[in-house]
Amino acid sequence: MKVAFFLELYRDKSNTNQFFTYSYWENEQALEKYRNSDLFKGVWENTKQYFNQKPEAWSVDKLVSLE
Repeated sequence: MKVAFFLELYRDKSNTNQFFTYSYWENEQALEKYRNSDLFKGVWENTKQYFNQKPEAWSVDKLVSLE
């Protein structure tokens, strides 16, 4: 099973202390597999200590894509 089509990291241009990730997954099961992986757990453990606010996450459905 392919896990992620892509995973990207962004930084806000105005507030350079604000970061976002954007990822596109094959399906909900692939996302859950990633969330439960050793890779995610290791990255999250090292990263969350640098947050100064509670992290937020959303799962959304694509409605339209312009190509």
